[in-house]
Amino acid sequence: MKQTLVKFREAVADRMRTDATGGYQVTLGTRAKLLSYRWVLVIFGLYVLYNLLWVSDQYVTEARVYVKSTNEASPITTSLPLVNAGFGGASQDALLLQNYIRSADMLAAIDGKLDLRAHFSSGEWDYFSRMSSAVAEEHFLTYFRDHLRVSVEQESNIITIRGQAFTPDFSRDLVNAALVEAEAYINGVSQKIALQEISFVEGELERARGAVEESRGAMLAFQSENELLDPAATGEAIQAVVNEMEGELVRLEAEEKVLTGYLQSDAAELVTVRARIDGIRNQLEQERDKFASQGMDSINQVNARFEELKLSFEFAMDIYRGSLQTLEQARVESYRKLKHLVVVQSPQLPDAALVPRKLYNIVTLFVILNLIYGIVAMIIATIREHRDV
Repeated sequence: MKQTLVKFREAVADRMRTDATGGYQVTLGTRAKLLSYRWVLVIFGLYVLYNLLWVSDQYVTEARVYVKSTNEASPITTSLPLVNAGFGGASQDALLLQNYIRSADMLAAIDGKLDLRAHFSSGEWDYFSRMSSAVAEEHFLTYFRDHLRVSVEQESNIITIRGQAFTPDFSRDLVNAALVEAEAYINGVSQKIALQEISFVEGELERARGAVEESRGAMLAFQSENELLDPAATGEAIQAVVNEMEGELVRLEAEEKVLTGYLQSDAAELVTVRARIDGIRNQLEQERDKFASQGMDSINQVNARFEELKLSFEFAMDIYRGSLQTLEQARVESYRKLKHLVVVQSPQLPDAALVPRKLYNIVTLFVILNLIYGIVAMIIATIREHRDV
């Protein structure tokens, strides 16, 4: 038996020495291939163990909301193209809210309520899944965005918020906190715009009220200064008195001529008529003087000045009335512009961990490693062939 083994070993040694360019190289090449592919198996095995034994499960909570204006129809019932054509404003609101949820302000607000750093950097979770406790603010924001994702459906403008955390309760609390902050933000923006519009209109109303008070005061001062309620009406009244007195004077003068024809000049009736004529003439002169001049200004100038003040007052009143109407319209429009969140799907407590997708990740890594191995082996074989040539 021993002799047989010795002879076999000597035969193998002779074979290897005589065929050094053939079988022995093939054996080395096969061993090299096995050794190189062993790294693929090692990496794959470590990843499988990591997913099965060490990786921390993460839970996902989802909520769906819609930004609705007071004067806007609900998107759930608007399936016709004609109705959906008016969703430009809703699309802008959805994109605005999406960017706010992903902002550092949202992170600061939620972190103050839930202490995100303590949860995501806890030592209970595996090293590769958790966040470093001393992470910079920029990396903290990136980690936050990876665990609170927001998407917008273009057709309906419904916003989907997905919160990912290491416990079901924290996942739901994360989404609930995001909804509260989002609703406060969208309400605050719309109310701020509405208050700014109303404040501007109220300022214009106060300015118009001040102009009315100023015009009224100027007109009252003018009336008190000239002791006239309405110069135009006063002038018309004086003119009517003058016209009446002139008519009475013509009648008396005609009567005097008639009486002169058959009475003596010292007759009592004739003397009375002449006295009345003289009185009316004197009064007529006074009224004409009053009509033609009142102090240093003529009544026409006074009337022109009064009409100017009156026109200014009426103009100020028109502006004031318009400001009142504008204020009421602004209040109605501001109410119609108010926005709030309509919850289409409220966040629920997740039952199972959806992240990571272990089987999918394992299969994907195995395929990728084999592709890399095949590509590298092909490159090495090509290089060897060129060397042999």
